Amino acid sequence: MRTVIIVARDSMLSDLEAFLQKSGVSEYTIVSNVMGKDVAGRVYGTFLDPGINTIICAVLPSDEAAKTVCALKMLHAARTEMSHDDRPIPLKVFSFSCEEHV
Repeated sequence: MRTVIIVARDSMLSDLEAFLQKSGVSEYTIVSNVMGKDVAGRVYGTFLDPGINTIICAVLPSDEAAKTVCALKMLHAARTEMSHDDRPIPLKVFSFSCEEHV
């Protein structure tokens, strides 16, 4: 089993959920209203700087996780190609081994 963590701007949530559904990922957890700092800059969630992050966490069999990560890389590359400036795409993907205990 592998845990896949997706950190993205909240504005991408609908697209990411559609992507996960299309990829066959039906079970995941969403953590909303996440603030922090990444390569795209500080995420404040304020009136003057309304950007906010969302974290999606899914536990998948290793082969499904590999396919999902590969597809997310392709999504990131497509978004980068469509971008009209040099700002990084606010999408990060992480994965690691995990065990279910209960």
